[in-house]
Amino acid sequence: MIKSLVNKLLMILYFVVGALILEFIAFKVLHFGVVPEYFLLDLSIILILGLIVFCIPNFTAQYIVYTILLLIQVVLIYINYTLYTIYGDLFSFDMLNLVREAAAAITTNFVYFKIIFQLIAVFLSISIVGFVMLKVCKKAKIKIKQHFSIFNIILLLSIQFLSIGYYTHMRSYINVMGDLTDANYTESDAFLMNTSFLKSTSYTKFGSYGYMLNLIFNSFGSINEAHKKATLNYFKNGNIYNEIDEMGNKREMFGVDKYEGANGTERNNVIVLMMESMEWLAFSNGNIKTEENGVSQYDRERVLNNLSYELTPNIYSIIYGDDYLTDTNNSNTQNDATIFKNFFAKSKTNISEGYGFIGHYPVGEALNSFAGDGYDKSLNAFGYTLPNMLKAQGYQTTFVHSNLGKFYSRSETHGNLGFDKVVFKDSLVDENGNQIYKGANLEWNNWAPEAEFARNALNYIVPETENPFFTFYLNVSSHGAYTPEDNLNDGDALRYYDYVKYGKDNCQLLEDKKSAYNNYVWKRKSDWDDIESEQEKYSEFYYNILKNYGTYNANTDKFEENSITEQLVYYECGAMGLDEAIGVIINELKEKNIYDKTTLVLYSDHYCYYGSLSNHVKGFNQDDTLSIELNSIPMIMSSPGLKQLAKTTGKDYNINDRFCSAYDIIPTLLDLLGIPFNENYYLGHSVFRPADYVYAIDSQTGLAQEVLTGQPGKDLVVYYSNTGGMFSEDCYTLDLKTFYNRTGKVLSDTYLINLFKSEATNQLIKLNYLHILNRYHLYDQINIKAP
Repeated sequence: MIKSLVNKLLMILYFVVGALILEFIAFKVLHFGVVPEYFLLDLSIILILGLIVFCIPNFTAQYIVYTILLLIQVVLIYINYTLYTIYGDLFSFDMLNLVREAAAAITTNFVYFKIIFQLIAVFLSISIVGFVMLKVCKKAKIKIKQHFSIFNIILLLSIQFLSIGYYTHMRSYINVMGDLTDANYTESDAFLMNTSFLKSTSYTKFGSYGYMLNLIFNSFGSINEAHKKATLNYFKNGNIYNEIDEMGNKREMFGVDKYEGANGTERNNVIVLMMESMEWLAFSNGNIKTEENGVSQYDRERVLNNLSYELTPNIYSIIYGDDYLTDTNNSNTQNDATIFKNFFAKSKTNISEGYGFIGHYPVGEALNSFAGDGYDKSLNAFGYTLPNMLKAQGYQTTFVHSNLGKFYSRSETHGNLGFDKVVFKDSLVDENGNQIYKGANLEWNNWAPEAEFARNALNYIVPETENPFFTFYLNVSSHGAYTPEDNLNDGDALRYYDYVKYGKDNCQLLEDKKSAYNNYVWKRKSDWDDIESEQEKYSEFYYNILKNYGTYNANTDKFEENSITEQLVYYECGAMGLDEAIGVIINELKEKNIYDKTTLVLYSDHYCYYGSLSNHVKGFNQDDTLSIELNSIPMIMSSPGLKQLAKTTGKDYNINDRFCSAYDIIPTLLDLLGIPFNENYYLGHSVFRPADYVYAIDSQTGLAQEVLTGQPGKDLVVYYSNTGGMFSEDCYTLDLKTFYNRTGKVLSDTYLINLFKSEATNQLIKLNYLHILNRYHLYDQINIKAP
């Protein structure tokens, strides 16, 4: 009887042991330790799943199902390894909505062959052992009656009862012990289990199977009425940011319409441009590193002080003004623009985009899951989004993207989020109604020169309207990968390659050769080796980069093909193309005499992670996702009120050094325009508001400390990343347990960590309320209806 019982249990033993081996491997490759904290909880789920399959009487069918489950576990290990290596992120079900986008954007840079081979070897070894067990079971010739004997059924039900009982008991225990209050929010396992907002922490707590089951419950479960009531109260009683603060004092709200150049009481037009994968270094004349004790390191201050008029003249002119170069006394350095030198992001494109006009992005969901084609327009929801807030002020709102409308399902969602018009490359038509881009021109990487697209879409970007307008423009041509093979059809890369490769004096822009892009580029590339060294020149930007990275050969004046330098060439091509598109928009605004009535916001979505280009340029490890500086990217704002405000207040708004992110765009814009808003609907704050948490770094100890009365300090703002972790200007954490400093070293500064946790708690509470608000469509119970 014992021998027969062992034979019957071989298949489930194969699955359970195989699953545990893969669990240990997952924790090892992700550097999460050995086993999850709630290991028995994880094991109970494995047993529940294994016993369900065990009910199948056919051993071959059992083996096939178990093997498929283990294969899924292997695939998830690789997906999590890849996501964690690139972003610090882990799998969630909303990513299934983005399979098409991921497939289009994937390159060999994101394929880790070593881990693939290792996982295949482990999986084959486990499945072979399982196959041997299958042979033993089949040899025993156990019949169906034996399989479902009274003894076996009792044993099966007993183990299943214990497994399910333990799992439900532990979930109940965690929820009871983790009753959420403001004081324990960031420490609560119940919060991790019921939200999975902090993915890596949730994974290390509950394991692969526990993490996945939590995702399922959180995706398809429901909340109780008490949580809904708390959510409604949170938004109804939110801090209304207007000219009177909560203490009854007059608050400084800008309202650019109050200042000269804004044409009296007319509302300012607003154009927000999100710049794909853009870095400050793309606007710089090189000199991006500083030598310190013989070590070369990235110096953002140096980059900002060496912005290039030659490579990106329109960005340069926005910041310094058209007459800056002729102003020998530098008396006109205060232009209408502000550089946000401490602007950071750790997000994918669609997420940063959401931050820019929604103020947050749904965690664990895609926009089309609650704002897509099935959206009930009678809800009249999303009244807090930037387009809806501006529509309520009489604005005409438009979304423009130089990629396809189906990408990230933007054509399904954005009209429901407040945009009157949504325009994409595949929906753009000429004055006769004919589609401009079609056929092969709509294929991935076949990106039109950005300036060409901007000209074709100019009547949408800068519309003819008696009302003020708001346009959100998202470009694509600076998207990676930055290699010749991936940029054959990228109009900007082809157009500017000569310029960057040979220098301004020896290049020939391809304006007259647009119809022969491919032939011309390949011919030029094949001729490189035949060019004499004295004939080959580089722009100042790349000349400095070459020497920094050791790919420059002074004897031949050449760089190695497929090197970081060559990727930088293509990257700069995209930046230059974007800059020209910005020039097209500015010229149109000036021709219509509305440039001084328009607020411009330019911000990047994330650093250039293709090929780990940013890591290489800034000097971080290829798989580094913890260093705060890695996530430093550009944001620039130009508004007619800023210059006048600087004169009125005596403050220099040309440089804003407060730590900020795309979360802050909506509150900052509404503040700037003088439009009251409820701060609770946005994860960010106006960058011009007074600081909530202020600290200073002691010059002697390097530790954070309380700011003395009357002394300047740093504003503690905590940024939540949908792709993993939370960080501020001096602190980064993935799990709210281990904290890192700016360079990725473990931080032990107790004062700063406690301050960080306090602000992180506020962020997570707000994030949870926003999650409930959107998921359960509670808009009709709060006065935030769209106009």
